[in-house]
Amino acid sequence: MLIKKIVCEVDAANAEAFSKAQSQWGALSHVAGFVKQAGGWRTSADRPLTAEIISVWEDREVYEAFMENEHDVIYEEIGQKATLYSIEVTFTQADAEEAACMFGNREIEYEPGWTVTKA
Repeated sequence: MLIKKIVCEVDAANAEAFSKAQSQWGALSHVAGFVKQAGGWRTSADRPLTAEIISVWEDREVYEAFMENEHDVIYEEIGQKATLYSIEVTFTQADAEEAACMFGNREIEYEPGWTVTKA
């Protein structure tokens, strides 16, 4: 499985708008090869708010097809770009058991509305 970790820094003034936009990624549930996405907030006194989102895909090929055909349409429709200060994306490979464990990070205050599962 392909694991995509997205870390976004968000100014406090945009936190609510970012959260609302992140809650609108439900269209992922119908994308071929998508497994699950969840995330939430980490905070630090000397930095903007940090959102961390983990997305699980069956493999790199289905993820690349999503990026080519559907990602930008969803991203632009929900207007999330205007809500973030910075974004960093990393990828790893994991088996199903390892992927499931990635959603248990105790440093993240998970937002229920950010969770998307395969339909």
